[in-house]
Amino acid sequence: MTPALRRWLQSLRPEAFSIDRREKWRALIGATLGIMITAGLSYQLNDLSATHHYWLVASLGASAILIFLLYSSPLAQPWSVIVGNTLGAAVGITCAILIPNPVLALTAAEAAIILLMFLLRCVHPPSTAIALFAALYGIEDYSFVFFPILFDSCVLVGLGMIYNTLTGKRYPPLRLPAATESPIPARPGRFSAEDLDTALTRYNQALNISREDLEHLLDYAETASFQRTLGTRTCSAIMSHDPVSIGPEASLQTAWTLMRQHRIKALPVIDAEHHVVGIITVSDFMQQANLDEPDTLGARLKAFIRLPGKAATRKPERVGQIMTTPAVTAHADQPMAALIPLFGEGRHRHMPIVNEQRQLVGMLTQSDLLLDLYASIRPTRAGSESPTQ
Repeated sequence: MTPALRRWLQSLRPEAFSIDRREKWRALIGATLGIMITAGLSYQLNDLSATHHYWLVASLGASAILIFLLYSSPLAQPWSVIVGNTLGAAVGITCAILIPNPVLALTAAEAAIILLMFLLRCVHPPSTAIALFAALYGIEDYSFVFFPILFDSCVLVGLGMIYNTLTGKRYPPLRLPAATESPIPARPGRFSAEDLDTALTRYNQALNISREDLEHLLDYAETASFQRTLGTRTCSAIMSHDPVSIGPEASLQTAWTLMRQHRIKALPVIDAEHHVVGIITVSDFMQQANLDEPDTLGARLKAFIRLPGKAATRKPERVGQIMTTPAVTAHADQPMAALIPLFGEGRHRHMPIVNEQRQLVGMLTQSDLLLDLYASIRPTRAGSESPTQ
């Protein structure tokens, strides 16, 4: 077997459904119940009237699998099912009446229903089968349009709405007006709504997925890629080694001087064994100094740090008196992704990094994390190495 033939044969192999067993059973039960109830109602109604020979068409089985399995597809929406099926029946009957030749009638019915579905935005593949069914069997009674086609389609769609909603699936999906639509924010590594529209226009092929689901799919894929990229990154890879630290008995003046000399906004506080017992930040100084008025901020801060006169006995003098304790720390071998929720809360901007003995080995800031995240998700130029490698 030649390589080309082998590749061609491999391309014919079907891909596995990327849904779990629970979702398969959910769709199976839904489609079965949908057809059973629709067929039962249609059969009873036909038996009562005794005027219709056809009370169900086989193509509704295809409609059922679309409604209960591919419920978010544009091909499975209520408008597409009801209008498409009803048009299919009407077109098939019209062609059967006007065109005596069955081959020409079938051909005309197929062409007409596809054109009408495009024009009315109700593309539903089983509708073409309904049109061919009516033309093939020479149905000339337009009551066939209303029963069983319209009746069965409405019942099946209604059952789909109830069952899918009860099983946690929105059907039909929520469609927001364009004016109030909230697209995915445009930021590095993510796609905006305009990006998706441009890509879909250039792709120029029908997709069996809604635009909203495409947004969510890309969002999920990006999140998975994001986690995969960060999964190999630990705190030790981006932390600042040999950080400046201070003891709890040091004076506030010493702590402030260290911050200014090293241009940092936080100092980890350690004991004699190098264990982190707290952290002191610029925010701690400001809260203790009671800086309420911006125009006196500088003067009050200086007065607080210098502690002049008798007021010194009433004010804290040591780092341990105003530090935040216990300090939130992270391990050096901890995945970097685990810090995102902590920094995301907005209460932590500086994170002391410790080793297995809980001793200080580094310092990691929110800015360090953001810069590394940006380097991880930004597009890499051709020929250059990934920044995470």
